Amino acid sequence: RNGCDYMLEIEIVNNINTYLECKGIHFSNELRMGVGIPDISLNIGATRYLKPMDDYFLLSILEFVNKKHCTSFHEIKNEFLITLDKVKQYVVILAKMSFVKVKNDIVRAIKNIFSAKLGTTISIEAKLKDWRGACLQAQRYLCFSDYAYIAMPSNYIKNIEQKLFVESGIGILSVEGNKVEEILSARKSDSCEFTLKYLITSKIIEKSVEMGKKHLRKNIF
Repeated sequence: RNGCDYMLEIEIVNNINTYLECKGIHFSNELRMGVGIPDISLNIGATRYLKPMDDYFLLSILEFVNKKHCTSFHEIKNEFLITLDKVKQYVVILAKMSFVKVKNDIVRAIKNIFSAKLGTTISIEAKLKDWRGACLQAQRYLCFSDYAYIAMPSNYIKNIEQKLFVESGIGILSVEGNKVEEILSARKSDSCEFTLKYLITSKIIEKSVEMGKKHLRKNIF
C-alpha cells in the first residue's frame, strides 16, 4: 500500500474510534490474536471485572483444571506435554490471580472463569479499496469474535460484491467522517471459541479508554 492509502485507512479507523467513543463503547485497536490483528475490536456487555489474560496456553491450563476440579502437576504435565518446571510456573501465575489453590502438587480450581459474562465482541477490518482481502481477513476474526465487519469509505461501497459477504457472514460498514452506517448486517459466528473470546475481551476491557456510562442502542450501527 502507498503512503496515501495508509493514511486514509488510518483515517477510517480514527473515525470509527470517535464514533465508538461518543457511544461509550469499550474498544481497542490492533490487538494481536495470532490468526489476525483486527483494526478495531469492541465489546458490549462484558463484565468490567474480567481479569486480563493474554496467554492462550495459560488459559488452556486453567480450563483443564476447571474441568477436572482437582488435578496434579503431573496430570497437567502429561496433558500438555511440558516440563514439570513449566507447569509450576503456570500454576503459580494462576494461584496469584486467585483462580486456583495449590497444596503440595495438588491444584484445585477455586474460581470458574468460564462462567464469566463476556457480552458481545465485534472485530472490524478497515480497508480503502481491497474489499476481497478485507473479507478474507475478517473471516479469520470469527474464531474469537461474535461478529466481524469490514469498514470502507462510503464512496467505495458501491464497488463491493455483497454476495461474498452474505455467504461468509461478514458485515459491511460505510464510513464518512464520523458517520458509520451498517450496509450489511453480520451473521453471528458459529466458530467463536470461548477461550479466544475471553483473551480478546479481557484485552479490550483492560486497554479501552475510561468512559462515562452512556445509554447504548441495541444496534450500535
